[in-house]
Amino acid sequence: MGSVQASELVIYTAHGETTSTPILDAFAQAHPDVKVTVVRGGTGEIVERLRAEAANPSADVMWGGPTQTFDENAALFQPYQSPSDADMVTSDPNHIWHPFTVLLQPLIISTKRVEAGKMPKTQEDMLSADFESAGGVIIPDPAKSGTGYTIISALAGNFGWDFTGKLAKTARLAPGSDDAFNAVRDGEAAAGWINEDLGAKWRAEGLPIEIIYPTDAVTGQIDAQAIVKGAPNLEDAKSFIDFLGTKAAHEIVRDATVRRSARQDITPPSVLPDLGSLNIISAVEPRPVVTARFHEARGK
Repeated sequence: MGSVQASELVIYTAHGETTSTPILDAFAQAHPDVKVTVVRGGTGEIVERLRAEAANPSADVMWGGPTQTFDENAALFQPYQSPSDADMVTSDPNHIWHPFTVLLQPLIISTKRVEAGKMPKTQEDMLSADFESAGGVIIPDPAKSGTGYTIISALAGNFGWDFTGKLAKTARLAPGSDDAFNAVRDGEAAAGWINEDLGAKWRAEGLPIEIIYPTDAVTGQIDAQAIVKGAPNLEDAKSFIDFLGTKAAHEIVRDATVRRSARQDITPPSVLPDLGSLNIISAVEPRPVVTARFHEARGK
């Protein structure tokens, strides 16, 4: 590829700017010689793009998305054993994905739309007719959003498809997770789910929302990253994966982005509840199955 491209790095990411910018700024300081290009999209969209480009990859790294996404699409990525893999709460025996954060999705409720006495306490409360009349429950499309997939698959695995099918029928569908989060924040929808880091920030800003960790179960995922198979800038891709695993990067994860680090030696943000007090459920069925059943239940 020639020396011109030796210090370039193309990152496809599902992370929004709030999550990614502090990390990218720190990487730029540590590696000032590497020119980074960032392409953003939902996990489903990124995976489709990687498939389309498989014969001639443009991206070096996919950053963001549940570990299940990387497992289901392992042929698109190449193994790499990063020094920090051993420091994480979990690791991939095949060394395809590398853990980044432990990400929960509590409920987000619009205080413009829902009265204090009608706030949900459980996941099952999300089927309440009160929400339909107040603007509806909104959820990211699991076909396009890794967060949407995590929520739907975890709920189906824990509560069954009868409950999840009812939710699919009644909920409004957003094309991506940010769209779903913002709809509740702006009072366009009554209720939904949100990545807890963003929920904590919005609460701290005094926005008209309530964040609730359901007493029956809270959905969650391990967020990860991987090197694209045939990455044009492999050495820089390895450097970025290594950087994302460092203690310094994970202190930024905790302090600047209010996320739970996947490193064992980083304490969680103080504003987030203790994991031991929650019943955490994760995705069970693979994404194609979940997406098909979800849309079949919607009848659309």
